[in-house]
Amino acid sequence: MVPTFEPSAGRAGSGARGRKWRLVGGAVRRLSVASLSLVASCGVASCGVVTERERDLAVSVPAGGVSAAVCSDPLNDEDGHCALELKDSHRRTSAPVAGQDEALDEAAVAVHRWVHDAGCVERTTGADGPCAGAGELSATEQDVAEVRRSLAAGGYREAVVRLGRDTDPTLPGALIYAVRVGEVCVLGDVTPPPDERWHEWYAGLLPDGRCLDA
Repeated sequence: MVPTFEPSAGRAGSGARGRKWRLVGGAVRRLSVASLSLVASCGVASCGVVTERERDLAVSVPAGGVSAAVCSDPLNDEDGHCALELKDSHRRTSAPVAGQDEALDEAAVAVHRWVHDAGCVERTTGADGPCAGAGELSATEQDVAEVRRSLAAGGYREAVVRLGRDTDPTLPGALIYAVRVGEVCVLGDVTPPPDERWHEWYAGLLPDGRCLDA
């Protein structure tokens, strides 16, 4: 079953572009054209029509359908985040385009679900129950710690969670997380105020096999 989100006004939540998202049917998914969690709809490389703007914002994808990084949402890039996601792509290995690897897409949804749970404000059955309401996160050290704990609880003990550095593919000071899944990095961030927008994307590995510089 593909997870879904329902948007509502508020701080950055487990969705994109400065919205808070509420769980629908007990699962989680981001609803944007080129998002990592979009596994059964149109994306930059899967709908047959790629605009000039999309070509300008995304890395060139070779015949094998992989690239060093894939912009999370080139059609809704009003905050200029695509350039940040791709800024270190020249150092990375290749990564599939969203929707090309079902197992990877499902793994990415699971990662983002654990991150969403870190900001859960309402649970169905006690402190450890499933998240029943909106997930809210901000770019703070406190939320970095919460996301790190949540990912560790989900088995992602090697995940990197921190406030973004100048060398990271995000805004300095954003909450950024990175989980290696096979030979691909699943990344996401929440940018600092005033926008506090949520983004998710894939990228290849850095030369040392990491997803973010040490």
